[in-house]
Amino acid sequence: MSDTTDKDTDFRLWRLLDHTRFVISRSREKELARFGMTPEQAHVLDILHQSGGKATIQEIVNITMRQHHSISTLVGRMAKQGLVKKIRSASDSRQYNVNITEKGRALFQSITRRSVEEIFGDLTERDKKALQKVLKKLQVKAYQSLGKKYRPTILSDLETVKIK
Repeated sequence: MSDTTDKDTDFRLWRLLDHTRFVISRSREKELARFGMTPEQAHVLDILHQSGGKATIQEIVNITMRQHHSISTLVGRMAKQGLVKKIRSASDSRQYNVNITEKGRALFQSITRRSVEEIFGDLTERDKKALQKVLKKLQVKAYQSLGKKYRPTILSDLETVKIK
């Protein structure tokens, strides 16, 4: 296969992956809207849930790869809604700890995942493991292309992902 053909295939795969992510995200966004939540809020609650109910804003920034000010603003809005508490760190006044509240925990537990289950439901366990392996490879290369060292997080580490 020629180098040009390989590059065309790579671009088509990227476009397919990007569009698939977009459509899956829109489906999830529609589902979350019924709970009055945005995907970003659900992501923060998921991070807090996976972290035992607390994380620093910087940890959330590192996991989401969003700008610090965006996460700080998002967490501030979530605190006003009573979903989280934003507490200045006792050991470093520049840091804020984010704790999930009972209201946030209850909302997180009530959120359905039907859209995700429907979309991934036709995949076999073998398909899921193969997809997971390929996505991990792509994620590592994407971090490298950004000049960042890949560090598995609670949400991306293959060892923490449980497949039935």
